[in-house]
Amino acid sequence: MKLNPQYLPKADVVFTVMFLDKALCEKTLQIILGEKIELVDAIAEAKNDLHKAALNAIYFDIKTKTVDGRIVTLDLQRKYIKDRVRKRTVYYACREISAQEVKHGKYENLKNVVVTFLLTEASLKTTKDNRKILLQDSATGDVYTDMLTIHEVSIQHINSSHSDELQTLKAFFAVDNQTDFDDFIQKYGNTPYGRLLLDAYNDATRNSTLLDNLSEEEKYMIRLTDEERLEERAEGRAEGREEGKKTKAIEIAANLLSMDMPLFAVAQATGLSEKELEQLRNV
Repeated sequence: MKLNPQYLPKADVVFTVMFLDKALCEKTLQIILGEKIELVDAIAEAKNDLHKAALNAIYFDIKTKTVDGRIVTLDLQRKYIKDRVRKRTVYYACREISAQEVKHGKYENLKNVVVTFLLTEASLKTTKDNRKILLQDSATGDVYTDMLTIHEVSIQHINSSHSDELQTLKAFFAVDNQTDFDDFIQKYGNTPYGRLLLDAYNDATRNSTLLDNLSEEEKYMIRLTDEERLEERAEGRAEGREEGKKTKAIEIAANLLSMDMPLFAVAQATGLSEKELEQLRNV
C-alpha cells in the first residue's frame, strides 16, 4: 500500500472523506466516547454523493447523527490556540442547538449535541489529557443538562497507558512519509482498528480527483486561510521584533563610531559585524 504524499492522513479533506465511512466513524466515536454508537449513514443520506456528504457540515469536518437522534460532530484540529479553538467549538456547537426547530414550545424535544475534537499537534503544555466537558452546576458538580457535551482528545497525550486503539490513532496521524506508513502497516495493519484506518485511507486516496475538488471548496479554503493568517501574524511579529532590534543596534553603533570607539569594541557592544560597521562608518 502506497502513501499519497499530497494527501497525508492528517489532511482535512482526507480526514473528512475517511471518517464519512460509517463503520470507521462509529468505531472511533466509541473509542473516544466510551459507549457504543450507532450512526445513520451520512453518505447514504447524501444519496451516495461523497462530495455532497463532505460539505454537509460547514464548520466541522464530520457532522452526522445517531439513530437515537443525537447530533454528533467529529473534527480534526492541527493548530491549537486555546482560547480561539475553545470559543469556536462552543460557538458552533451552540449554533447546532439553536438551528433546531422548536415546535409549540416543546424545548424538551431538542436533540443533544456531541462535539468531538481530535487535536493532533497541540503541545502537552497547552492541553490536558483526553477529557469530557459538560455543563455543570459549579456548587454541586451536578450536570445541569446533557444537551451539550464536548470531547477533547489531545493526540500528544496518548501513551502506553491508553487503549490500543487510541495508540493506533496517534500513530496513524503521525504518518508523514512512506517509511512512517510502512512502519504503521507492519505494527498496526493486522489489528481491527488499524485495518479500518488503512482501508478507509486507501479508499479515500485511490482517486485523488474528489480530494482535489474538495480542496478548492470554500469550507477548506477558509480553514487554510485562517491557519496561514495566524502563522503569518506570528512570523510578522517575530520579524518586526528582529528588525526593531537591528535598527536600535545601528543607532547605538552610529553614536559609538562618532565617538571614535574601535570597531571591535562597537561590534561587541551592539552585536553587529565589523563589516556592517565599516559600511555604516562610510555612509
